[in-house]
Amino acid sequence: MRRSIRSVVLVHGAWHGSWCWARVVPLLEQNGFVVRAVDLPSTGIDPPPGADLSGDAEAVRAAIEALPGEVLVCGHSYGGMVISHPTVGAHPRVAQLAYLCAFVPERGQSLFAMGDGKPAPWIGVDEQGMSLPDLAHAAALFFGDCDANTQQWAVGRLRRQPTTPFAEPVEDPAWRHIRSTYIVCTLDCVMPLELQRGLFAPRTSRAIELETSHSPFLSRPGPLALELAALGAA
Repeated sequence: MRRSIRSVVLVHGAWHGSWCWARVVPLLEQNGFVVRAVDLPSTGIDPPPGADLSGDAEAVRAAIEALPGEVLVCGHSYGGMVISHPTVGAHPRVAQLAYLCAFVPERGQSLFAMGDGKPAPWIGVDEQGMSLPDLAHAAALFFGDCDANTQQWAVGRLRRQPTTPFAEPVEDPAWRHIRSTYIVCTLDCVMPLELQRGLFAPRTSRAIELETSHSPFLSRPGPLALELAALGAA
């Protein structure tokens, strides 16, 4: 039996914040959902170097606890690791997961383990183990189908994040136990399409596609909100 979803939790990706969902939240609220966009503790103005994936998952669980009814949890990019964590997935009111061009780990996988064990070449890491994408290329990578003003606004809000969350494995990923949907972004310059379609989407219950960059919450918030609302109503 399908469960009636009343609330939506939105989980941002690496280096972002809850600000990235600002165009989606009111659209979901207009559809009758109670919505919470989470700020993960591993990002921010001055994130602690030891911040980890488990701490981010605890922040999402706290958001779930504060909301009514059954919950849809959507994770973007790195946020897919967070929503896969058992701290989130084992919550009894999480009815469905949505992976937005996101990582979907197998048992015991970390984000780094899905690649070659190190950050992508466009990610800089300082001596303290804090990471940040190359800001000179961030507009094209993350926000390629956004207008110039939105690109400038978004790039200016990217913040450092320690690499420790990227190295922490997920031992029992939640998508194995909860109905889940993968949202493929076909114009994505960060998450290769072959990974989205060929590796990650098949791990979930179903897949849908949007013709957008890595950041449809800014470039196409209407279509994304409609898809999320449809998942919540299904």
